[in-house]
Amino acid sequence: MSMLPVFYDYSPVSAFYPAMPIRNMLTSMLNDELALLPQVTAAPRRNLPAKWSQSFHLDNYNPDEVKVNVDEGCVRIHARHVRGDEENGEVRETKRCIKIPEGVDASKVHCKMLNDHTYLVEAPLLRNEDEEEMEVQVESVPAITDGKKDDMQLVESSKPYETKLDLSVFEPDHITVKRRGNLVSVSADHSREEDGVKVSRSFRREFTVPEGVDYKHIKCVRDPKGHVAIMAPTTDKK
Repeated sequence: MSMLPVFYDYSPVSAFYPAMPIRNMLTSMLNDELALLPQVTAAPRRNLPAKWSQSFHLDNYNPDEVKVNVDEGCVRIHARHVRGDEENGEVRETKRCIKIPEGVDASKVHCKMLNDHTYLVEAPLLRNEDEEEMEVQVESVPAITDGKKDDMQLVESSKPYETKLDLSVFEPDHITVKRRGNLVSVSADHSREEDGVKVSRSFRREFTVPEGVDYKHIKCVRDPKGHVAIMAPTTDKK
């Protein structure tokens, strides 16, 4: 179990409030129910991950009277107010438990207090590599053969998956290969002037790596003739 600090950005409220009228109590209960709806917030910028957040409402408690813990996949809230002493006084206590959904990084949960007695618990989502676009380095090899020799730099499988492309009109730095999950995209762009005329060349191809192929270990190689091969080992199926 780990204790989370509760952050707030304004001066503490008074230590004691009179009893709430029944209308205020019902309003507070309704606010609690609405606040317990979980939310997943998309990132405002592409490079920032999305996050999970959930709010809860607590009236008549000072921030230092609210303790927040993470324990066994749950955020546990314990608010306790004592007026007077333990034997001859008024004790008010509230407990809440918020389950952390799957896909949330529970090690980075934090809590902050908003200025309307609403508390916000949030944490980033776990990284999903299949949703991220990754660039595949184009490696140079002496030659691209029929896959029977090791000069293709692929020895993980005796029967690798392979797609060949003829990009001989492009230089190596003109070629870009990217992967998002099992979706691979190949692009190449080049512009130059020939006899005072601007000539542009472009190539685009996108394909899905079939089932049974380990797309996370995909390779891209290019030989001196400009032939490009996209390769990956097959997965072991027993």
